[in-house]
Amino acid sequence: MDHTTPDAYTVRAAVALAVRAPSVHNSQPWQWHFSGRTVELRADPRRRLRHADPDGRDLLVSCGCALHHFTIAAAAMGWAAQVHRLPDPARPDLLARIDLVPHDTRDADIALAAAIPRRRSDRRRYAAGPLPVRDEIFLQKSAADRDAVLRIVTEAPRRSALTGAATEADGLHRADPDYEIELAAWSGRNYAPDGVPARNAVRAPASPHELRVREFAGARLPDTAGPDGAALTVLATAGDTALDRLHAGEATSAVLLTATRLGLASCVYTEPFELTSTRALVRDCVLDGRLEPQLVIRVGHLPPGAPPLPATPRRPISEVLRPVPHPYGAGLPIPEQLRAR
Repeated sequence: MDHTTPDAYTVRAAVALAVRAPSVHNSQPWQWHFSGRTVELRADPRRRLRHADPDGRDLLVSCGCALHHFTIAAAAMGWAAQVHRLPDPARPDLLARIDLVPHDTRDADIALAAAIPRRRSDRRRYAAGPLPVRDEIFLQKSAADRDAVLRIVTEAPRRSALTGAATEADGLHRADPDYEIELAAWSGRNYAPDGVPARNAVRAPASPHELRVREFAGARLPDTAGPDGAALTVLATAGDTALDRLHAGEATSAVLLTATRLGLASCVYTEPFELTSTRALVRDCVLDGRLEPQLVIRVGHLPPGAPPLPATPRRPISEVLRPVPHPYGAGLPIPEQLRAR
């Protein structure tokens, strides 16, 4: 047995955790390929939301989330991921080539991987009260370790600007019939393996004074009572290249899994960044024009007694993971006796 190459079962298990990552409208816009110790993450442009995500920002961020989930899952299984991001300029769909090498698993790897199946995109109102300073530090460090900045928005003028950008983006999108058709097509689902299930979409409309998520079609999830006490954070990067967006996704994954470990509810919100005008408003009025905003992460505690959410569905692994053709079997190492010839 070759102990320097993961077997196909290990790769499948790591990818099964990787695809638990959140993605815009649960579109899951990724494909995975593997051969031996090398795994490739490729964007699936057929799943880009053409009206909500016209320039592919959300697609790259979503794939970045899955990439970080994969590295965490692999580390928990004893494999360090050496990631080469955007390795081939001639193939923009190839987002990462990952070489897996043996690794001594740490307790932190296992703890973070264990958060993957427990994380939920919880769109309900959160309980009132600030985050503990210790939790804020952990969340900000998790983003900083992956070349991003997590800005916690506490000042009233900045929160007002963020809420205003969200309200304006919502109004512009509501006036776009193509956007509304696309949103309806990707939400209100009951048994599909992708899209936003009706059981996970909040039924009550948002208050104009709160930053809430989109109104998905067919929503059936009752909201929690009272005003929303979520901490609002903006995840930002120094630039806005494809690499920056990929890093933003990795940082988002790190923040969400850290929040889950800390017992916090969380939810990603991207609508204000899908339009040039509202994205500029957040950049200038919330980040002082110094950073590029990529998304909002709501973080906080649910009110006591709030029921847990079911997991959102994912496509079967057989649809998203493909072995690269190999003369000695898909995804398998060359037999030792043949390698020595």
